[in-house]
Amino acid sequence: MKSLSLPLRLNCLLFASLLTEPSRAGGNDSQQTGTLDAGGARASSANYSQTASVGVLGSRASNAGSNLISKPGFIGQLYEVASLKLSASPATLDEGGTSQVRTTATLDDATLLHLSGGEVKWRVLLGPVEAIDTHGVVKFRNVYQDSFASIEAGYQGRSDGVRFLIRNVGDDDSGIYAHDNIPDLWQVQNFGENNPRGIASADPDGDGQNNFFEYAAGLSPTNAASRFTLEIADLPESAHQKALLLSPRLEGRGYFLESSTDPGAGFAPLTNAEQVDFGTIRLVLDPDASMPHKFYRVKISLP
Repeated sequence: MKSLSLPLRLNCLLFASLLTEPSRAGGNDSQQTGTLDAGGARASSANYSQTASVGVLGSRASNAGSNLISKPGFIGQLYEVASLKLSASPATLDEGGTSQVRTTATLDDATLLHLSGGEVKWRVLLGPVEAIDTHGVVKFRNVYQDSFASIEAGYQGRSDGVRFLIRNVGDDDSGIYAHDNIPDLWQVQNFGENNPRGIASADPDGDGQNNFFEYAAGLSPTNAASRFTLEIADLPESAHQKALLLSPRLEGRGYFLESSTDPGAGFAPLTNAEQVDFGTIRLVLDPDASMPHKFYRVKISLP
């Protein structure tokens, strides 16, 4: 029994010595190893630090081709992003729609990292982008004409962008100009986007005719001299007739004269009248204008 006691003591001493981490010293500095394990870790002194890995347990392993890669251990989790790639589905869509944008980072060892929308920093470069949520879903506003949009994502010093085509599918659905019976494009061309001076009821040029009427009559809503007029002229040789001159008369529009002897009772279409056009002026002869008071109005229609 005594012959076995010495080897047992030696084994215990040897095992104990392996658990005691030696210090490493140079001429000017020393490092006491802080960690010794199967995966390795970071150890440091006052003057330097070291990231270590023991054996193959910190190496890369793959058992599912390019789709699944395992990199265990502290060293295996260190990486740098080599590039970033955005993809959008769909990239062409109708106004008011959404698109799913996916962000993929290619790492320095050629592995891929799929990032959520909340992990990247988004930047709108161009176009009617309303919002980008944490899942990478991009919401677009309504537009007044087919428009491009562009966004960019950044992650760890790398960035990439993606471009969209937003199709205009409604003529009267953009911003504060929506649903006012005036095409959005006409309002944007005259006032820019979402300008209160461009709404249907506004009269920015102060000529007494609002934007809706000026659009219908084919006028300039920013020029007070651009007005629709209806003049009544006497005919000396025919006292019971009146000459009505309306201007401007434009092609593609319909002009319908109505009359009344009592505006409070309403108007009715002018009957038995004759008309002739001289360029942008229309002359209408009312054969029944002998009463003391008679009122006229014009209705303008578009195709």
